Amino acid sequence: MFHMELFSSSIATGATSFNQLTYVAQDAILQKLVNGVQVPQNLPFLMAVAGVGSHLVGVRAQAPSMLPLPYVSLSPNNRGGAFESPPRVWDFSDAPIPLRLTEEFDIFASQNSGGAETEYVACLFTDNQMQAAPQPVTAVTMNGNGRFFTVHASGTNTMVAGQWNQLPASAFTFDQPFPAGAYLLVGVRALSASGLFFRMFPQQAPLWRPGGICVQGYDQMDVFNQRYLPNYGPPGYGWGVWMQFFSNTPPGIEFFTTGADTAQEIWYDCIKVSDATLMGTV
Repeated sequence: MFHMELFSSSIATGATSFNQLTYVAQDAILQKLVNGVQVPQNLPFLMAVAGVGSHLVGVRAQAPSMLPLPYVSLSPNNRGGAFESPPRVWDFSDAPIPLRLTEEFDIFASQNSGGAETEYVACLFTDNQMQAAPQPVTAVTMNGNGRFFTVHASGTNTMVAGQWNQLPASAFTFDQPFPAGAYLLVGVRALSASGLFFRMFPQQAPLWRPGGICVQGYDQMDVFNQRYLPNYGPPGYGWGVWMQFFSNTPPGIEFFTTGADTAQEIWYDCIKVSDATLMGTV
């Protein structure tokens, strides 16, 4: 399993001068520690880092357990008001970076705008025990079990800039409903006019919120592993199983935007695994 948290601050200019970004504690799950986050027992590995800012230069992940080696300094990153296409994301999912339980994990960044500027860096934490997504079946099956598909949904919710905006699945209109059954979520695409990040939140355990980057245009590319079968990227099956859900309890989504957007679109990459359902309504 994996989970997303966000760091953001306005920092001074200086291409080689790193400044600390503050953990965004609003609607957070992990414990804040000083200006960083306390590494939790359940997610003690760094899986990915994604930074964006108009003049962002460098991103540095920092934790005491990384010493005596140099801290993890990452470049290139995404320069602009949106992630570039293809996005510059540091994906360590094949070999997540180990962290020490309860230590402080921090993010630092640098930029060269000539003045103060706000930077945004999201981090994915994992238990390094991700469930591999199954390969899709290539034959017609009873009720579609084992088949891969992508379902699209749209919403007209007004975002609050600069914070996580939590939306239930009922806030979206699906092009087609989920047939009764159980599903694996194995990838996501999320679009919003000023969206930077998104994360999913389930209606049942576990409570971790896996996420990724938002796109702001229809031709903008997702992170390769964020999608189950990205035809434009290297072959693979993404970041494994994000979560399991029933047809009547699809997960909601949180958007982090820099503007008061009023329209959102999401694409759920799914595999149907059984006809079993859970009582309830969306």
